Amino acid sequence: MIKQQAKVVKCNDTTVWLEAERQSTCSACKLKQGCGTGLLENHVGKRFSQISVNKTSEVNIGQEVNVGIPEESLLQGALLMYILPLVLLFVLSATAKALGFNESVEIIAGISGLLLGFYWVRERLKNNKDNFQARIIED
Repeated sequence: MIKQQAKVVKCNDTTVWLEAERQSTCSACKLKQGCGTGLLENHVGKRFSQISVNKTSEVNIGQEVNVGIPEESLLQGALLMYILPLVLLFVLSATAKALGFNESVEIIAGISGLLLGFYWVRERLKNNKDNFQARIIED
């Protein structure tokens, strides 16, 4: 389970809105002074993200809570979002080439595969939203 601390900023009967500080690996890196990403992080300052989670326990505004998401959900979501559309791009493009179509049809088939992949991922995530959502966890 990947965990992070967040602060409750708003809540109602079913949803809790949390504000979590965005974390990068720059704080643990030894090359922080000579790296462009580390220097940019110093100038931008702390950045926060607001997320909403289902209310499973009683919380108060201003309370610090732990938020978690299972690693397998994160990996499955990343695989769906990044790999599947690219695979469909290559498969449809290669299919068009194998069928002897010209280059412009191959390009259109590849772009169609990419868009089809993004659409399929969007529908899958919309129908399976609970599996990919962060939760307030007790320690």
